Amino acid sequence: MLTKKLLRRRTARLTGILAALALTAGFAGAPATADPQPVYIGLGDSYAAGTGGGTYLPNSFPAPTDCRQTASAYSTQLHGANWGCFGFTTAGVSAVVNGASLDSATAPYLANASVITVTVGGNDIDTGAVTANCIPDATTAGCKAALFNSLAVKLPQLPGKIKAMVALIKQKAPRAKVVLTGYPRLFTVSDLMPADQKAAAKTMNSAADLLNATIALSALATRTKYVSVTNQFINHGVGSTDPWIVGLQPLCQLTATCPPGEQPLDMFHPTATGYTSGYKAAVAAALAP
Repeated sequence: MLTKKLLRRRTARLTGILAALALTAGFAGAPATADPQPVYIGLGDSYAAGTGGGTYLPNSFPAPTDCRQTASAYSTQLHGANWGCFGFTTAGVSAVVNGASLDSATAPYLANASVITVTVGGNDIDTGAVTANCIPDATTAGCKAALFNSLAVKLPQLPGKIKAMVALIKQKAPRAKVVLTGYPRLFTVSDLMPADQKAAAKTMNSAADLLNATIALSALATRTKYVSVTNQFINHGVGSTDPWIVGLQPLCQLTATCPPGEQPLDMFHPTATGYTSGYKAAVAAALAP
């Protein structure tokens, strides 16, 4: 029969062995149990997708359309998953988050996400129609009608749409910090511009400011973070000597910063430099500890 002293010794030795085995197994098993999914997801429209920043890539998640994603997307540059898509509205983002475009491989990303950025709102208020009608001449009836529809009719509806979208994101990604971003002013107003171009540029920039203010207030209301990119793009709009925005085709073809092989839909989106020095810089600073 074992004495009590010997039993205590053997028990202590066995405990030590088991502890060592457990520690070894823990280190050996870590790679198998580590979460392989990305912790950062970039959602939103063409500005999130990286449109304008270079060659279009295959969509990085199942989507029913060509999302015109590029490697310049700020989420990609920050080592995240690019789920942005050309043409997306808040409803489009919500559809992705709700699983309409996800499969068994991509759906787990949401539950594991720690950061989600969203650039959206421009398509909700028809900024494309404003651009098309106001760039040629800001004094036309078509421009005035487009501005009224965008700013007086649709912009007031945007906070409710953002609220619903953010609530869904928080439901599907309960661990994630949600960040909403703004948009750059498209133009750098110069005295060298003809009067009609200057008026159009000021109109478009003012519309961008109103949109950004609405997104910022929506971020406050939904307890999410807002990241402005306005300051980053100062003196880098269309009309500047160093544009970070893809301009009208004749102008853009003469600009060294325009991406090679650009397409018409690239117009009025950031260049690769714009995404890197504008969006990436602003978002990275906001996410820094």
